Amino acid sequence: MSGWPDDETLLARFRRWLDEAHAEADTVASNGYSLDGPAEVRSVGLFQLIEEFTALRHELKLETKSARSLEKQSVETLDAMQAAIEQFRSVQARESEAAEGAAKPLIEALVDLHEALERGRRVIETARRRILEESAHQLQDQLDDLFRKQSWWRRWIGRRFYEATRQICSRQAEEVHRAVFESLVEGYGLIQNRAQRAMDKEGLRRIDCLGKPVDPHAMTVVEVVEDPTRPPGLVIEEVRPGYYWKAKVFRFAEVRAVQGRTSQWD
Repeated sequence: MSGWPDDETLLARFRRWLDEAHAEADTVASNGYSLDGPAEVRSVGLFQLIEEFTALRHELKLETKSARSLEKQSVETLDAMQAAIEQFRSVQARESEAAEGAAKPLIEALVDLHEALERGRRVIETARRRILEESAHQLQDQLDDLFRKQSWWRRWIGRRFYEATRQICSRQAEEVHRAVFESLVEGYGLIQNRAQRAMDKEGLRRIDCLGKPVDPHAMTVVEVVEDPTRPPGLVIEEVRPGYYWKAKVFRFAEVRAVQGRTSQWD
């Protein structure tokens, strides 16, 4: 400890005492006294030696006691700090759990919203293709039916006009429907982008599944497919999306995958 006197200090004090003893001896000699004289001179030197060592020993005990007291206080302070740190960590963990519990409904709502928007986007795309194809065919069928009801000479005279009209009507109908759906898809995309930004802000991320090997820690295989042209365990379809929240699986993805080993996904 820092309060304990080192060897150099003790030696310095002893040298200082020896120097003082030599000085006293020289003083006695200069006054006409012999160092080999009466016993009382030697007894005085011995007494001084005992006194010096006694004082040194007493000082050493005091410093040792002070050092031990400082050591004890340091240990107690360290224990108190360690207890405070542990208490802070436990409070922090409880607060983190409470915060996650409070945020969980929001995360679930974001997941449901994202999944609903994905389904809605697919429905819109399917409806656009179907309406564009069916509306064009229906319009052409109606024009053909109207043309067939005309007399033969009207059909003969107006055939070229009918063909041109048929093409123009089909093209115009397709362009009108396409413009309507493109506007709808664009607005829908803006909503999806806002939802994605909210997910990014909360640390919510969709699990990438398609074309990836099955991850048993993040995916649930709901159906296996035999396909010798593809590697075993490859995800070929995402039945329901899964999500990570703060680098942890929040919801498992449900997938279809190529048949693998029996124990591969156990």
